[in-house]
Amino acid sequence: MKKAAIIVVNWNGRKFLKNCFNSVFKQTYKNFEVYFVDNGSVDDSSNYVKTYFPKVNIIQLDRNYGFAKGNNEGIRESFKDKKVEYIVCLNNDTIVEKNWLKELVKTAEKDKKIGAVGSKILFFYDKNKINSLGIIPLKNGNALNLSKNMESNKFEEEIKIFGPCGASALYKRNALDKIGLFDEKYFCYLEDVDLAWRINLAGYKSILNPKSVVFHIHSGTSSNYNSLKEYLITRNSLYNLIKYSDLMDVAFYPFNMVRYYNLFKEKKSMKSEVMSISKKRFFANFIVSLFYLLIHLPNLINSRSKNKTFIKQNFEDINKFFIYN
Repeated sequence: MKKAAIIVVNWNGRKFLKNCFNSVFKQTYKNFEVYFVDNGSVDDSSNYVKTYFPKVNIIQLDRNYGFAKGNNEGIRESFKDKKVEYIVCLNNDTIVEKNWLKELVKTAEKDKKIGAVGSKILFFYDKNKINSLGIIPLKNGNALNLSKNMESNKFEEEIKIFGPCGASALYKRNALDKIGLFDEKYFCYLEDVDLAWRINLAGYKSILNPKSVVFHIHSGTSSNYNSLKEYLITRNSLYNLIKYSDLMDVAFYPFNMVRYYNLFKEKKSMKSEVMSISKKRFFANFIVSLFYLLIHLPNLINSRSKNKTFIKQNFEDINKFFIYN
């Protein structure tokens, strides 16, 4: 049994930790360590974990550094153990079934070209509905969850996906050694999309194992579509656009942005999340995002150039994952 490191990043999420860790420690796959990265919580989360889950390795940060850096801190610490071959990122607002980890590892070991494995993520409060089966990239740099809100009894077979949702994702150590960790500029949101891009371009595959089941409260730590979340998604979409999209997509970004906004408002399943988003606020986020884009533009262009050093997969193969072709 190859060793796995489960990384749980937390920010004021003490109310979720009991159920999350209880489910993690009931796994049928036993060769794992848990790393709890606390982003400067003020709800006594770390002391709670230390008291009730003494087997957990606690990494206490002085403030909220976001999902990307939080995971990276846990990954770097786990990599000190040379036996760790799998990194498993898990949201704190989740409960996992007992074979969750076993199934992730089982799929990962099938093929050396598999770089990441995703779970079937169900809504915690509606366990018959799918939250995510993986990532669908959009032409504007954003992404959607595959098969969101579809019935849970569908998709029982493994399928190839663009990348796993960061709420529950296994990454092979050798893949991360090659492509790097999460990009900490993102802070949170769409950093899993960025990592999925690099996994694909390096010639690795991402696979969904629907027998690895997770129940997700969804936006438990961050509320649905607050202003900061809107801004970060808009800004990080631009980061992805510059780093990975072709020049035609960059040129048509304003058109795709409007198109995405209209799609987002029209989807019945997502209306509850976006009713408060006005066009004025939506495009105000875009203007502010452009400012930060300009600040990081040299670094983003450099990242785009570095992609060429390990591109093994043809862009035509990646295009089939896009919702707009």
